Amino acid sequence: MLKIARGRMSIWAVIGAFLFMILQVISNLNLPSLTANIVNNGVAKGNINYIWEVGLEMIAFALLSVVAAAGNVFLAARTSQGLGQKLRSDIYRKIINFSNDEFDQIETSSLITRTTNDVVQIQNVAMMALRMMIMAPIMLVGASFLAYNKNHQLTMIFLVVLPVLAIFIGLIMRFAVPLFRAMQTKTDRINLIFREGLTGVRVIRAFRRDHFEQQRFEDANQDYTKNAIKVFSIMALMFPIMTLMMSVTNIGITWFGGKLIADFSMPVGNLIAFMTYAMQILMSFMMLSMVFVFIPRAQASALRIQEVLALNSKLKEPKTKTALPANFDHSQLDFQHVDYRYAGAEMQVLKKSIAGY
Repeated sequence: MLKIARGRMSIWAVIGAFLFMILQVISNLNLPSLTANIVNNGVAKGNINYIWEVGLEMIAFALLSVVAAAGNVFLAARTSQGLGQKLRSDIYRKIINFSNDEFDQIETSSLITRTTNDVVQIQNVAMMALRMMIMAPIMLVGASFLAYNKNHQLTMIFLVVLPVLAIFIGLIMRFAVPLFRAMQTKTDRINLIFREGLTGVRVIRAFRRDHFEQQRFEDANQDYTKNAIKVFSIMALMFPIMTLMMSVTNIGITWFGGKLIADFSMPVGNLIAFMTYAMQILMSFMMLSMVFVFIPRAQASALRIQEVLALNSKLKEPKTKTALPANFDHSQLDFQHVDYRYAGAEMQVLKKSIAGY
């Protein structure tokens, strides 16, 4: 997929999106610690001035997060849509120079799917890459480090929760990814039948094959629908599993954190900050898994597009163009001793043919 994106995405826009995302993550990671400081040093000690001071600092970080998020979304959307535009243009320029042999290798319905649906898949993953793929690992590492600094004992909870979550997500991906790949093939089938119905509508009506073609399209449509329902039903399991893991994590942190507070081993503010970091860790983990689910589908689309772009047309423009003679209207084109056979055929359809036009 990187080969498809290379040269079609602005490197400065990608760097800008990366920098904006780092600013957003830094801002989000600072807010829980500032909340802990307000609770520990402001609320607990009744220091109003300190609350105001840290509160204004939190507002500044919140505004910085909003501005950085807006900048990242703008650049990510612009870059991903620009990638889609260039891909569609390159594919179209390639297709219009195809000979009949190339159209025999890749069906027209598949070319339509590759120019539309496959490009959209790559656009979506490019958008996710500039958003979640950058944000999730930085947030995961940063939140884990800060949570450990707040209380290293409570971080042991993640050693139980994260492996269980990884197993569930791995199982979901194992069943969902092949179904995502199958959706592209089934989309090709729908486009093929739809195109045949439009181009051959007069013949279909003349031979009263309307009901047959309707049933044929309905079967393909039903097949695609069943596949889509199955894959998204599997993907839907991720959200209740994630909610369950979050609830278990909250219960564990509250239970063990409450004991630490009762033993005066942990301030209340640190527990609040730790719970926020725990949610950030789990959400980052989920974002990473979502990206990894959609990458194989986009990779399949990228391979299909690359197949089109790598196909060399047999129609070649002559290096030197010869002007037509002045008496061209009265000229005759002669074929003398012409042999011809179709690509891949063993027998010649013309042999030593002589003709004049």
